[in-house]
Amino acid sequence: MLRREKWKLIIPFVLPSLLLFSVFVMYPSIRGLYISFFHWKGLSKNMKFVGFYNFVKLWKELTDPEDFYHLRLYLSHNLFLFVFSLLTIALALTVAYVISNKPKGANLFRVTYFFPNVLSTAAIAVLWSMVLNPSFGLVNNILRSIGLEEFAIPWLSLQKDWPLGFKVGLYSVGFISMWGGLGWYMILFLASIQNIPQELIEAAMIDGATKARVFFSVTIPLIWETIRTVLIFAVIGALNQFALVYILFEQQPNKHSDMIMNYYYWQAFTQRNWGYAAAIVVVIFVVTLLGSIFTFRFMERETVQY
Repeated sequence: MLRREKWKLIIPFVLPSLLLFSVFVMYPSIRGLYISFFHWKGLSKNMKFVGFYNFVKLWKELTDPEDFYHLRLYLSHNLFLFVFSLLTIALALTVAYVISNKPKGANLFRVTYFFPNVLSTAAIAVLWSMVLNPSFGLVNNILRSIGLEEFAIPWLSLQKDWPLGFKVGLYSVGFISMWGGLGWYMILFLASIQNIPQELIEAAMIDGATKARVFFSVTIPLIWETIRTVLIFAVIGALNQFALVYILFEQQPNKHSDMIMNYYYWQAFTQRNWGYAAAIVVVIFVVTLLGSIFTFRFMERETVQY
């Protein structure tokens, strides 16, 4: 009887969110899977069932030796951003650990690092497009003012090559992604670190452990579940990067920086090939899911209780 009364209280609170989730997330996802088996232009009621043709076509394009549509290039860009995500996680963990020790101005640093997360992706892209503008951008003006004009390059350029292989514009995207994601990861790590009983830290210090040893031997094992969760976020984010690149490069196709989601957008909204575009999204979802499961399993360790 008590359980039934409890559900009567819970359902009115859960139902609105469940309805919104079903209408705006579940239904579009199921509809997208359905559309992936059809040839459809998107603006008509004529939908021709083609079975797995869209998926076979995607596989042929992906394995084409000439890579005519640059699919492998796009995926290499996504992988490149995943590497930047790993750097962001490492930096965020370091910053969180330093702030957890409550140095002078810790609250100010915490707010400063988290500030980019209150901005939308569109606002971040517009902000950095102005900062990196080759003519009046803040970065190039500072370089010119201190006599380093040879380094005042067009940071979002299509032409300027970076010594490490990719175009400089992709490094700019990676840096901006790092700037925007650092604060979110930092807050997650900081919350976990602050939940560690202080007695464990003090015991390690009494035994002669340095702060570095405490960090690697005590802190990291105790927040391992958070690290694993953050890595899954990184996998998901790396394969779903779109808006930042799309806005930064003024909605123009830039093969030096486009991601796999840019190809989906081109197929859907330029080519009007909605069935094929839906197949691309379905494959991205499956790859993301498998990548998340692999990360979850690979990073699995015995949970440390405290």
